[in-house]
Amino acid sequence: MTYQQHPLSAAFPKISESDYTSLLDSITSIGVQNPITIYEGMVLDGWNRYRVATELGYDCPHVELGDIDPREFVLAQNKARRHVTAAQLAMATVSVYQWKPAHREKGHTECDLPRKKNSELAEIAGVHPNTITQAKSVQTNAVPAVQEAVKNGQLGLPKAVEVAKLPKSEQAAAINLPVRRTLHGKPKKGPRADVIRAELKAASAKRDASDAQDKLKALEEEAQALRDQLHDVQGDIAWVGTIMDAGDPLAAALKDAKAQRELARGLQARIDSMMTEIAELKRSVKHWQRKAEQPA
Repeated sequence: MTYQQHPLSAAFPKISESDYTSLLDSITSIGVQNPITIYEGMVLDGWNRYRVATELGYDCPHVELGDIDPREFVLAQNKARRHVTAAQLAMATVSVYQWKPAHREKGHTECDLPRKKNSELAEIAGVHPNTITQAKSVQTNAVPAVQEAVKNGQLGLPKAVEVAKLPKSEQAAAINLPVRRTLHGKPKKGPRADVIRAELKAASAKRDASDAQDKLKALEEEAQALRDQLHDVQGDIAWVGTIMDAGDPLAAALKDAKAQRELARGLQARIDSMMTEIAELKRSVKHWQRKAEQPA
């Protein structure tokens, strides 16, 4: 049976590549020593052990959660993880206690528990209540890219809160801008706001230019592959033409020659179309690069 990761487990950041490699080496040597925990038919704890075991084709022992609050369980299992910052733990704790079970199972009382206050969530996570307030603000107002940046440690909560105050269309571009360049509160009029918006547009233009360049490279590679295929087809046409010139009455060769010519025409039309698209993309790249280089 194949399992998916439970949303409560997914509230926590992924382990690093080096930690995953170490786990891979360990399980390769001695197998999975600690069973994974299953809840609602998904992996609540031990997701990385399950991933490695599946990748290696090893057996992965598992146990059902039982009569335990899944939120308390998953927090207890993850709070002591290495390299998890206070911001990441606050975001995970807020996510865990915002979760609603897919269906209520007999013996579980999570739906009956009262909503926890910020002070209670802060105590659970071991952070200041203000950190929980910031995490809730980001969960409510930030676009998924900003939330993910906090979750993976790329972005701190104070800056994420400021980024979340921007229009949603500008938030992703602001992730890598210095915190002093984000707008405090709603966008305002004036020179400073104009400068910040210009920087956000430049960052967005750079991203658009990069996307266009990636597509351009892929198109050029596809066009070259089509040219190579056309060259082979033209060689086949020449070979069949030689047979025909020699007077060899092969009906199959004539039929093949016709099919190859039609294929060659189709390939050439596709190449011509792609070259037009490539030319348009090159103009687009230059356009966005000029926009990105415009002074703020």
